[in-house]
Amino acid sequence: MKKKAVDDVLGGEKAWDNVDRTDAQCPNDSCNNQRAYFFQLQIRSADEPSSTFYKCTECAHQWREN
Repeated sequence: MKKKAVDDVLGGEKAWDNVDRTDAQCPNDSCNNQRAYFFQLQIRSADEPSSTFYKCTECAHQWREN
């Protein structure tokens, strides 16, 4: 059986192009940076809040908050 190709719903490598920055502390223990790129995406049903995705401007660590 062949595996079906799956699209990256979060945008892949280009997801972080042209996103805004905000004040957010990086959760990476070795990084004390206070700035991160972010974007919001509705990944659940319409009655649920959007998820916010962050990427540290220094170490490139990525995390998500509901």
